[in-house]
Amino acid sequence: MKLSAIQDVIRGNRMVICEDSIVRGTQLKNYTIRKLWDNGAKEIHIRPACPPLMFPCIYASSTRSVAELAAHRAIRDLERGKEKYPEEYLDHRSKRYQNMVEWIRRDLDVTSLKYLHIEAMVAAIGLPEEQLCLHCWRGR
Repeated sequence: MKLSAIQDVIRGNRMVICEDSIVRGTQLKNYTIRKLWDNGAKEIHIRPACPPLMFPCIYASSTRSVAELAAHRAIRDLERGKEKYPEEYLDHRSKRYQNMVEWIRRDLDVTSLKYLHIEAMVAAIGLPEEQLCLHCWRGR
């Protein structure tokens, strides 16, 4: 949280954080979420505006490797060090996807975590899918 937490507003309340994305999860976890819990939040719910980032952005240098991504840390842990079943982790209806999201939720230490799925994100943007770069989510 780049702003100061106001304890009187946070204490005893349910907090909902709308994030643009969760890349590594470190800033969100170490600053925002910790500050909310420390100031007495009753619950913390995270709602990213996109699916879990599965691949580094090919246009930006801020995330250079797959290993940095929260989703891939979850997959490696769930698959005991191996990155298997990529298609199942990309499908928001699959059990593996649900397990990945639950792993990230626990890692962030929040009450709930619900990502926007890719079809809903594309629909919200309002452009044809073929005009969008979806590499961060699909790897292509």
